[in-house]
Amino acid sequence: MNASLVRWLMLPLLVLIQACSGFPFLEPGLAAWDGPKKGTPALWHVQGPDGEAWLFGGIHALPPDIKWISPKMKRAMDDSDRLVLEVVGLEQSAEITRTFQQLGNSPGQPPLADRLPPELRERGETLRAASRLAPARFETLESWAAALSLAGAATANLAMLREEGVERVLAARYRRQSKPVIGLETPARQFGYFDALAESDQRAMLESVVADADNAPKAYRDMVTAWLKGDGETLAEAANRGLLQRPQIREQILVRRNRDWADQIADLLSLGANPFVAVGAAHLAGEDSVQAMLEARGFTVTRLQ
Repeated sequence: MNASLVRWLMLPLLVLIQACSGFPFLEPGLAAWDGPKKGTPALWHVQGPDGEAWLFGGIHALPPDIKWISPKMKRAMDDSDRLVLEVVGLEQSAEITRTFQQLGNSPGQPPLADRLPPELRERGETLRAASRLAPARFETLESWAAALSLAGAATANLAMLREEGVERVLAARYRRQSKPVIGLETPARQFGYFDALAESDQRAMLESVVADADNAPKAYRDMVTAWLKGDGETLAEAANRGLLQRPQIREQILVRRNRDWADQIADLLSLGANPFVAVGAAHLAGEDSVQAMLEARGFTVTRLQ
């Protein structure tokens, strides 16, 4: 299998994981970041008859010391009256972890090996050991939760920090300016989208994590680099490959949420609000993006950078 194809196997999974912000497995990274140190991620302006908004696609965990807040972003934030994130309160990791455990555990689950094809069982055991999850833990861990927990092991040594993620940086900035910070979803609702997936789709996630764990460093570097360059085409291509080609996963994790968020943004604008909206970059890529859905509702959307 050539290197280019291997890279694209893991990248859609990272895009899918980064499509939700509340995962407790994003722990401090250990590896040094060898990618770009600065960039101008994509930023859009939304104009409606009653108000204006700005859309910014972020990454939920980033390497330290990356410069991504441009002069245009600063002006947009100054002109906005509130910050809208996927979820607020991400610093409350204990509460998020409890929510994850409540939704992700059910008695009577099969062993990890029984949920993987024979050719992936040895690799799965290696990743399980790296995750420090005891074999008995999988007797209650649902397949989607097992996939995300093992993804934590696959990404544990990457140069990614939750504290450097877009949400936390922007939230701190808005709170210093005494501007409200609100959320589009709750952690329970985010985890619920995965919990509602069919078992076949959950196991597809699990298999993908195990099969492509070794490709995580390269895929993460490519994703952050594309984001810093404002390369929506690369992110959109990743969002149309691999697991996200499965209709139920794509609908649950991306499309239905984009539709709901576009409705919420439209409601805010109808009330005369001027929000700065920051969500996972995958939600602002491709034909099903939030901005495409806002355009379909009659809003004028212009890319600023």
